[in-house]
Amino acid sequence: MADRMERIFRKGEVIYREGDYEACMYDILYGSVALYQHYGTKDEVLVKRLNAESYFGEIELVEARARTTTAVALEKTQTAVITAESFGAYFRDKPATVLSIMQQMSARIRELTRLYQEACRVAAESVQAEKNGCEKSEELQKKRNELAAIYRSDSDRNRKGE
Repeated sequence: MADRMERIFRKGEVIYREGDYEACMYDILYGSVALYQHYGTKDEVLVKRLNAESYFGEIELVEARARTTTAVALEKTQTAVITAESFGAYFRDKPATVLSIMQQMSARIRELTRLYQEACRVAAESVQAEKNGCEKSEELQKKRNELAAIYRSDSDRNRKGE
């Protein structure tokens, strides 16, 4: 891509921060990157490590929304920066990567659908147990707590405007 912009990051350099708004994604040309939630706090969570020929930030590019993670270079790392304006050329030049992005998004949608259906099942079973005056099974209570923990994490992020 002739108009492609590239950036080099030093080891430990923050590429972007959770909550930042930036309509671009990154394609790692060499090096490695870690994605964190709550970076630099006691609640820090490593979401994923990525190496060369991986990409990140695609959701924020497609949805034009704030970053949901903080990206940090784990070593000297060079990336291509793909903006909304350059995405067409990127699509033309790297169709396999674009297909991979779509497959990753599809997998996320399937997982969210599975979690939604699970939440509906747990809610229905909880309501039925209450109607019947029965105690909820240990498994049902455990699953309800797991789903509530996911909801609380997402609610916390939404309250922060992420």
